[in-house]
Amino acid sequence: MPKITAGTVAEHRAMKERQVVGAAVELLTGEGPSAVTPAAVAERAGLARTSVYQYARSGNDLVALAVEEVFVRVNAALADALEAAGPDPVDRLEAIIRTVLQGAADGHAPDQSVDVAALRDGQQARLRHLHDDLMAPLAAAIQGAGAEDVPALTAISWGAINGVVPLIGHGMPVDRAVALVVAYVRAGVASTARE
Repeated sequence: MPKITAGTVAEHRAMKERQVVGAAVELLTGEGPSAVTPAAVAERAGLARTSVYQYARSGNDLVALAVEEVFVRVNAALADALEAAGPDPVDRLEAIIRTVLQGAADGHAPDQSVDVAALRDGQQARLRHLHDDLMAPLAAAIQGAGAEDVPALTAISWGAINGVVPLIGHGMPVDRAVALVVAYVRAGVASTARE
């Protein structure tokens, strides 16, 4: 019989937590926030419902865990894309837009239908922080491209990115969506560029 140590217990707990979070992400991105219930997550993860309650007290807690994980995945993909893009602000803008839209096409984008107000304060704060981490490179690229009024252009650009996500869901190719959003954002930057 293998010896049970604190390390193996911690590894087992971490593995179960990954199963719970992974199942919650699959349900959130595949079926929406209302599908993320303790029973559904337990079934998807192949665990007892009591195991799910070790990591989340409610469906809202599971939704928060899933959204956090999606943000972490998108932010990690974005960091890789920005490293590959190099220092040119226009290349970085395209990398950001492509990464977020490809993530949406792959079902790995923060779900806009999540009722953040229904989450606990600490969860809301973590999600705001992760959202800010996602927005910071966009704002930096817009500023680097020479735009004035960076906060407004960042918000408008983020709106454009989110605006084409449903079109991708209805069959628009990601490359076409990226090209349209990049052209839109570049026009906005150019129209407010510092002389």
